[in-house]
Amino acid sequence: MTIMNLQTGQEIPGLSKTAFTPIEQDARNPIHTDEYAQKHGMRGALVPGSTLLSYMLEMLYNTFEEKWLHHGKINVSFIGGGAVNGDQITTHGKVKSIESGVGGDRITLELWMENQSGVKIMVGEASCLG
Repeated sequence: MTIMNLQTGQEIPGLSKTAFTPIEQDARNPIHTDEYAQKHGMRGALVPGSTLLSYMLEMLYNTFEEKWLHHGKINVSFIGGGAVNGDQITTHGKVKSIESGVGGDRITLELWMENQSGVKIMVGEASCLG
């Protein structure tokens, strides 16, 4: 699939990964330690948002290639309790709109990331010149 063939409503190829981050007991943010996270109702140490975001960015780079680095925009929120080591996560993107403008067509995507239970753990939007 090339970005030139994208149409409104079409999903781009997603990624599936096993969420992972090393757990450091003296982490700067204690939500990334098992003891603290479990004490506060989480299943375990949360995988940092930056790690989860990197999975989403990989999907976007795979779609837009080099254009993503120069013309990409992203805005996401973390929801649904996050991810812990071993969660199977899947990234998704669906074309929301394609608008003609100076410099080319801007393709806007609805984004979401789900865990193995189908629970959304990240939602947002991205766009890039095509």
